[in-house]
Amino acid sequence: MLDFLFAKREQETAKDVELNRIYEKLKEAYPFDNIPEIRKKYLSMHIQKYGYLTYSFQKAQDELTNEETLFALEEKWKQNNIFSNNKFTFKNNHISVLARHQEKNSDWFKKEGHNIKLINLAALGNGNKSETPGKFFDWLKQLLILPTGNIANKIYNTTIYLIPFHPREFGCAYLPKSSEVSEKLKDTEIERITGLDAKQQLQTFIQMAQLAGHPVIYDILPQTGRFSKFVLANPQVARWYDITELQKQLLTKVDEVAEFLSKDHDKDDIQIAKDVYIQRLQGNSGDLSPAFQELYNNFEGIMIEHKKAFSNAMLERTYQQKIHKRVKELVAKIHEFKNDKKILNEEDITKQVETIQLLINEGLWPAPGGAWCSAGVPVYDGMSECGGYPTFKHFDFKGDDVTAFANLDCQTPYYFVNLENGKFNEDVIDLFINNMKKLQKDYNFDGFRVDHIDHIVDEVSEQNGRPISYRAPRYVLNKLNTAMKKKIPYFGTLAEYMLWDNYYKEYHQDMKFDILWGNDIICQFDKTPEKIMEDNQYLSNYNTKFKKGNMLSILKTYNNQDGEFHCIDQYPAQLGENGALYKWAKYKLLPGGKYAQRPVMYVDGDESFTCGGVEYTIGEEVAMKRSNNENFYTKFDALDRFVKNNSIITGGEAQIIVEDDDGYSAWLITREPSRKAYLVVSNHKYPTEKVTKTAITGESYKEIIEGYAIFDKQIHIPSDYNLKYEYVINEKDYEAQEIENTESIHFEKLEPGEFKIFELERG
Repeated sequence: MLDFLFAKREQETAKDVELNRIYEKLKEAYPFDNIPEIRKKYLSMHIQKYGYLTYSFQKAQDELTNEETLFALEEKWKQNNIFSNNKFTFKNNHISVLARHQEKNSDWFKKEGHNIKLINLAALGNGNKSETPGKFFDWLKQLLILPTGNIANKIYNTTIYLIPFHPREFGCAYLPKSSEVSEKLKDTEIERITGLDAKQQLQTFIQMAQLAGHPVIYDILPQTGRFSKFVLANPQVARWYDITELQKQLLTKVDEVAEFLSKDHDKDDIQIAKDVYIQRLQGNSGDLSPAFQELYNNFEGIMIEHKKAFSNAMLERTYQQKIHKRVKELVAKIHEFKNDKKILNEEDITKQVETIQLLINEGLWPAPGGAWCSAGVPVYDGMSECGGYPTFKHFDFKGDDVTAFANLDCQTPYYFVNLENGKFNEDVIDLFINNMKKLQKDYNFDGFRVDHIDHIVDEVSEQNGRPISYRAPRYVLNKLNTAMKKKIPYFGTLAEYMLWDNYYKEYHQDMKFDILWGNDIICQFDKTPEKIMEDNQYLSNYNTKFKKGNMLSILKTYNNQDGEFHCIDQYPAQLGENGALYKWAKYKLLPGGKYAQRPVMYVDGDESFTCGGVEYTIGEEVAMKRSNNENFYTKFDALDRFVKNNSIITGGEAQIIVEDDDGYSAWLITREPSRKAYLVVSNHKYPTEKVTKTAITGESYKEIIEGYAIFDKQIHIPSDYNLKYEYVINEKDYEAQEIENTESIHFEKLEPGEFKIFELERG
């Protein structure tokens, strides 16, 4: 027994050994002897100075060899004290930088000045040359250029936020076929060299990233792909429809409705309308002349109530248990499971396509999601044209048809609650949470972002505290976040909630989220410096009653994966280069103080002014086309580094001095008891900006407006301060330039999006 325990312990301590084995293989394949000495010297000195390679990702793709990438990464690892004498040295439980620093809570996640970068691994290929998805060395190049933080200032290196990397359905990362790693991400050459499969390559990358000081969080879903392996292995996690049975029930009612309508209409006319209705119900495009349209509408008006009744009845618990049993039997049949195997894992589903086809032939389909505002169950409406799949109508809590807003009919939300009585399915909830625990363990994630949880506590999804929609209830999310934080004290939780009606308490206290998504993207045109300060103050007022480690934060969202979505359409590139840089400056230079610590999130490609393509790559597993704008990158990167290395800004608070309608704005950043302060003066009008306006009819529309220069502006230096320096870009860094100490500064002209930073000293 003791021998077994010691062997197990030895096995558990072998992660550094395994990583060194892999790394030795990589260095054999990509030897450092291939790198000129002058290049080695440049890379070493550069990383030692900045902590990372100050290249845009596209420049890294174009210039770095695999050998150079590994060589330079060694310098990052050395800075983290986990690499010496050509080897990794670390404890198993110290892979995460947060574990190494013995973090006791999630404050690291919320820190002003901290960056969170959204990365799609597939998009990291060289999209300017081909659509080939990013592979292992592409990921390492991204790791090499990721900015470091400032531990002395309690700011960790940029957090990597990974969107789902599973094989996907319908060209969407948020519709996974399984929990596996997509084979499109596998580097066959790395597999040949190291023996690592797709999952192991990803695990190795995450390990290398964490050892380089970068926390890694992941996008988790309260839904899955329609027929994912998880659903097939565990049918009870989904609501199911027996479409064949529903069709029978509806066809019976069609005859009844026809009989009812025949009292007031010609029987031949009734028969024509009935035939067309049946054809359409079955997915055939029955033609109907205008003369029969009213009669057909009468049919539809009566039948929709039957559709609601049948759909609701079928999705009640007792009926669902019968369908779950049938699905389990069919899954077992197609896989030829012996001895009546009761518990299945995803790994058991080896015939996914065949199983799906059998279920469809039997008329068994998981019930879908719906619209952002839908409530109750999705109502079966008939088969699609040609009969390929079922279609549904969706209604809100008031009974209004909101099908036009539905875009989630191809997902399967988890069956967390019985909507007919509000009772929770604890077994399903536990299965979901255990699955998330396994996911975290497999990849050692430092946190989760939870997708699609807007509107889960407002009237569209709750009624007197009882869930009424397909969305994840607050009870489930509380249970999930509590479990993760109990297991890992520093575990960070981020909610995709865009501050509709400011449900701070519900997401923070009731669900245990650390950070909320925020509304910066959808309100980009509204976020003037003064408005950002108001946001900071609102958060600060909320947080005053909480102690350290328990406060709430809200992202300053420079960009997210929905910025290009046509309903939002608010990505930074709309603002022009100067405007995009100014937006970055606002979020970096408007700190909220002790009670309003807020990190910034941006999207891969933003740093080089990539003007679009994120949404496309989240849909398709392809590399992203990028701008190679090193001039923009230099300014973007320099400002970020200037802020992170400045404790007055990251620990201080901004106060507005002036904000005029013409765009002229100025604010002061102070931190007691420091005598030093910073003055920022700007023209907050963007060069170009897409704004939402309301017409006289009440309808909203979007319009591109142009900013304009402002002239002859003057700012008075606060009476107890002296003017010391102006900070300007010099090559890669913001540097202080001495400036005459005057009582005021005059600006002849400030272009749209132009900003200036001054250092002041008290007394």
